Amino acid sequence: MELNFSGDFGTVDNKKIIIQSESKDRSTDDVIQWIRYLSINTKIEEIFDFLDLQEIKIEIANDKFNFRLNNLDYNYNDSYWYRRGIINIPNTNGFIQESIENNNSKPILDFLNSKSNKIQINKFQDNYLGKLKQLEVCKLIELNFPETLITTNFSDLQKFVELHNLVITKPIENPFSNHIINNKDVCFFTPSQLITNEILNKITTKRFEPSLFQKYIEKKFEIRSFYINGIFKSMAIFSQQNEKTKIDYRDYDRERPNRVVPFNLPTEIENKLTLLMKKLNLNCGSFDLIYTLDNQYVFLEVNPIGQFQWVSRNCNHYIEKLIAKTLINEE
Repeated sequence: MELNFSGDFGTVDNKKIIIQSESKDRSTDDVIQWIRYLSINTKIEEIFDFLDLQEIKIEIANDKFNFRLNNLDYNYNDSYWYRRGIINIPNTNGFIQESIENNNSKPILDFLNSKSNKIQINKFQDNYLGKLKQLEVCKLIELNFPETLITTNFSDLQKFVELHNLVITKPIENPFSNHIINNKDVCFFTPSQLITNEILNKITTKRFEPSLFQKYIEKKFEIRSFYINGIFKSMAIFSQQNEKTKIDYRDYDRERPNRVVPFNLPTEIENKLTLLMKKLNLNCGSFDLIYTLDNQYVFLEVNPIGQFQWVSRNCNHYIEKLIAKTLINEE
């Protein structure tokens, strides 16, 4: 994949800001504009989409830690923001050679995908943070979340629905997926769906692929909260009155958009969410929560690479500026 550079505006102490993202991610463009505005002499290097590594050089000693990928030089003092994208080491032809290269490449990729810089926002490994790990930690820190079932057995699902009456199903991992169709990059979204007894009666198989189900909780509104290093920027989403967005606000109604307003989470909830992030080894992400009819906050999930532009713009949170100042080391 071709590497795209924003240009060299000069450097301060040879420090760079390295941004790995997708070429179509508008939030990345906004952050870069803020960096250029706030620190015109800072060099920005951008890696977009899929990075095939043709050249690798890693130097580790007591007094230095540097590495070179293709024509890019990195060091520990560089600021690094992993937004999105993939790093790959291509294989040559031949089964045996490919097997050898895979064995050699894996520890290098594991290192690159989990490395930490002095100033860093997220890492590639965060892509693999699943809902199960999140809910396990929520239980430990006593953060409310919907009762959850993962099963392959129809009878288990049937009992779960009988117990809770209303149940939803959602993907175990990321509901968004990208696929190449007719040479075009197409994004699919699988929203949360309601499971009722009527739907159960139409199921004829006794076993199915591992699937996630949760108790459906009535809500007053939903909350999207962006988090970075202990700072929260939150938004309330009044999705409950719209049948299209009632179950999942991400199933957007373009004709009748939900009303959204800036929102402040209680300190107790922010403290628990901060503890959750520390235990998950995350310093940035977007939370989804609901506020129930009995005035309880319920955690749904945190997405390290979730969208935040609409939270920023609708609520004047200036999240892109906050990210830029963090990378420049002004925040």
